[in-house]
Amino acid sequence: MRRFAAILFLLGFLFIGGKSVRAQYYSWGADAAALRWKHLRTEDVRVVFPDTASALAHRTLHYIQAVRPTITHGFSHPPLKIPFVLHTENFQSNGLVMWMPKRIEFLTTPSVDSYSMPWVKQLVAHEYRHAVQYNNLNRGLIRILSYLIGQQGSTVGLLFMPLWALEGDAVMNETEMSSYGRGRQPRFTIEYRALGYEVLRRRNCDKWFCGSYRDFVPDHYQMGYQMVAYGYDRYGGEIWDKTLRYGVRNAYMLTFSTSVALRKFYGTGEGILFRDAFADLNRFWDSLPKVADSGRTLTPLPEKNYTTYTHPVSLNNTTLVALKTDFDRPSRLVTVDSRTGRERRRTWTGLVSSRPATDGQRVWWTEYRRSLLFPERVNSRLVVLDPGKKRPRTAPKLRNALYPTPIGRSGVLAWVEYTPDGHYTIVAEDSLRQRTAWPMPGFSEVHGLAWDNATERLYTLVTDDSGMWIGRIEPGEGLQAVTRGAYITLSDLTARDGRLYFGSIASGYDEVHCYDLATGRQYRLSTSTYGSFSPSADGEGNVLMTTYDAEGYHAARQPIDTLRPVRPSRLPRNVVNPPRRKWPVANLDTVRFTAADSVSSAARHRARRYSRPLHLFKVHSWMPVAVNPFKIIDEHDIDVQLGVTLVSQNLLSSAESYLAYAWNHAEGSVVKGSLRYNGLGIELEVAGTYG
Repeated sequence: MRRFAAILFLLGFLFIGGKSVRAQYYSWGADAAALRWKHLRTEDVRVVFPDTASALAHRTLHYIQAVRPTITHGFSHPPLKIPFVLHTENFQSNGLVMWMPKRIEFLTTPSVDSYSMPWVKQLVAHEYRHAVQYNNLNRGLIRILSYLIGQQGSTVGLLFMPLWALEGDAVMNETEMSSYGRGRQPRFTIEYRALGYEVLRRRNCDKWFCGSYRDFVPDHYQMGYQMVAYGYDRYGGEIWDKTLRYGVRNAYMLTFSTSVALRKFYGTGEGILFRDAFADLNRFWDSLPKVADSGRTLTPLPEKNYTTYTHPVSLNNTTLVALKTDFDRPSRLVTVDSRTGRERRRTWTGLVSSRPATDGQRVWWTEYRRSLLFPERVNSRLVVLDPGKKRPRTAPKLRNALYPTPIGRSGVLAWVEYTPDGHYTIVAEDSLRQRTAWPMPGFSEVHGLAWDNATERLYTLVTDDSGMWIGRIEPGEGLQAVTRGAYITLSDLTARDGRLYFGSIASGYDEVHCYDLATGRQYRLSTSTYGSFSPSADGEGNVLMTTYDAEGYHAARQPIDTLRPVRPSRLPRNVVNPPRRKWPVANLDTVRFTAADSVSSAARHRARRYSRPLHLFKVHSWMPVAVNPFKIIDEHDIDVQLGVTLVSQNLLSSAESYLAYAWNHAEGSVVKGSLRYNGLGIELEVAGTYG
């Protein structure tokens, strides 16, 4: 009787709660109409992809198969049998797991701010873990509900695992499936280290769970990872399996089931777990040696407006230019007088995709620009601000550019291009539009570009299966290794006077490093309380950078007078992370996709055409009542009648439709339906009623 009552309650919650229904129907939008699609099939997985990305699809499938045997660690049930959809033309890197219809979507362009693991491996380790969570939520009453109303019933199961736990567990898996992954990066804890015991001072910790419009709050990935890691370490590997099982068996508790289960089995709760986890972390961080910032801040930050300066570069011997953002104004390019700290806005910017660079007069950077027709086509456009101008101009025809780099004052500009098939190319072009291109080998990712005036060479940051390393472009020869690959995250590469400057986590903190090209030795330049980033030499014996504290990122400067030698190593020091129990899972850093693997995969998993017309409809949900889901979503208009409803959305998110049969005394039988199609860049809708 209690189970039947719970089903009725959940059905009422689903149909009457308009906001809940709206949250379930989600789409990133359609890809460009010109794309032709294919798919790979195995017993457990299907990969859908544009035909230009066949090698990327086989590589993705290879990693999925490598992690599948151990992806379920800590849970009772395997991952869902679920399709993967690869979107290759969106520069805003991300991933998504969603019901209705159930699918995993990858935005395959590698993230600009990434750690020392290839992007596709990160996506597989993180997003496929969500498929494990979802399958373990889809049990008991939730499984019964899915029979009654389809996949939208399964989404109710998400009430029994809070967002911080979903993402924290996925980050945990991503971290454990790498040599030195996302959760161990010093930058992943930097905000909480700066906040310290502030997170424990309030009795009510809802601010940290829900966020704030007034104060800066780290995101649920950072908080969730620390809580999940602490929970696994203290209470054992089955904590979330037992918690979820209790929730789906007692579905009437809805969101309260997590706290009830944690209290029942482990004597804790969400708030208590939060306090215990961060009390333990702060005790650990208090035990570390106290270090002062070596850089002198140039820009004081306001106390109540979390502010970020990034990528300071020298315009001349008294002025630097940097990107600035804060809570109440958009991103902008500012100039700062390095003697007085006086600041002046040069121009507003869009959403910046890669750092600004300058030749002392003009300033170049790149911005994300979304297609007006296709939401899944997001380019990275080259932007330049000329001297004396207040508005920047966008370079024509360049839609896939990153890391613009002027080559001295010669009028030559270099940049990095990325193509949807997963390959990078470094390009240099002079004022006469004569281009020179150096393709990067295989699926190597490029995460930085710099020109050194002393050696007259381009240098780049590369990520591949060996980790991250620095390469040099030799005319006529292409990419040559300067350093060896290591699972040490490098960032923000610049160069000047025979030295390369970059951020590195080799010491266990984010610090400014340099590499002497004449001697072949690496040095650490900065010491930081929390971290220093974005270095660039100013030509006056100083290095410009940003340093972090609880108020944000300051622009700072320090003399290049202390060089601390750095020994080559495959892994950084693990300083800011307390010791945790290691998971018995696959390490993706040891998994390679070789030429032989590519041939073998192509032979075993033949790519077949994915017909868009034949897959236009995919019925994922149904309801034992007649409703118009489009009206619920668009107008919050809920009109429930006797009847039945079928709801469809295709895997490519280009078509949504419904068909409903209703009956009432006044009108008798009525059949209604509608189809919305946006795969051509405009939304076409066909609707009809009979009866």
